[in-house]
Amino acid sequence: MIQTKIALLFGGISGEHIISIRSSYFIFNTIDREKYQVCPVYIDQSGKFWIPDGKDPVYPDPSGISEIEFLNEFSSVNGITNPSSGAGLLGHGFQAAFLGLHGGAGEDGRIQGFLDVLEIPHTGSGVLASALAMDKYRANLLFQTIGIPVAPFVDLEKGKSDARKIVLNLPFEFPVFIKPTLGGSSVNTGMAKTPEEAMLLIDKIFVSEDRVLIQKLISGTEVSIGVLEKKEGEKRIPFALVPTEIRPKSEFFDFEAKYTKGGSEEITPAPVGDTITKKLQEYTLKCHEVLGCKGYSRTDFIISDGVPYVLETNTLPGMTGTSLIPQQAKALGIEMKEVFTWLLRLALS
Repeated sequence: MIQTKIALLFGGISGEHIISIRSSYFIFNTIDREKYQVCPVYIDQSGKFWIPDGKDPVYPDPSGISEIEFLNEFSSVNGITNPSSGAGLLGHGFQAAFLGLHGGAGEDGRIQGFLDVLEIPHTGSGVLASALAMDKYRANLLFQTIGIPVAPFVDLEKGKSDARKIVLNLPFEFPVFIKPTLGGSSVNTGMAKTPEEAMLLIDKIFVSEDRVLIQKLISGTEVSIGVLEKKEGEKRIPFALVPTEIRPKSEFFDFEAKYTKGGSEEITPAPVGDTITKKLQEYTLKCHEVLGCKGYSRTDFIISDGVPYVLETNTLPGMTGTSLIPQQAKALGIEMKEVFTWLLRLALS
């Protein structure tokens, strides 16, 4: 059987660099090797591309080592002496790219647009859906238009908004939840019970980000639910998975709770009852479709007084062996090798 040559892009310049390395290690070891020849392409934190030349490239186990140690080992075992720009992808005969990136420039449409220019098909959503989903303010506006409950919110822009004045005159009461409007993976997110606490968080986010989302804090049960698509004939058929309940050991599901072993308890399927499960499946499909997502997505919710409030949609959700979508697929008897084949077939069609 002739294998299709695939570039697995991972790493990247976002704050979720290390998460991408972990996710892509699982992806690399799970993709069907009878169908696909997979070349891992490491994008370092400065944006340089490390592209192996050999037919059987190696993806070192990233467990317990730093990003620098990983880069040294990756370049050494694959005989890479110098990185290239992204245009270096063109000289390797890649027929498609599997995106193992997360957050920032990996998830907001920039790499998707770059690959479109290079005419290399890629897994996951396109430029517009990726950008809309990353922009939590505009995504919330869209969710509201199709009748999905959203907690009240305000968007602040650095250098344009008078943050203190807005915080002192919010159209909703404290406590509030604050996060980068264009961030991902709960980096620099937090709760504020007073205007003073809010300003501390906002100033911290404005060090590296231009926009901040302030949202009324909704307390309740945290859940997340994925959507997968498979190709049937000429049609893409999206379907919802089962929800996962997330019980963080800390106050909320922050970066440490997500990615520290034992930082949260995850229950799949979530014990929320058939009625809520069906509502979550309906809402996650609507979020996927209104944003224009492709291949897969995962949407996070808070259930309060029986009402699921949408938090955000992720177009490149985590893909380690224990991440939420793999958990949810397993609960339905779906192998991730099969899922990755679906994603690549969609990309190549």
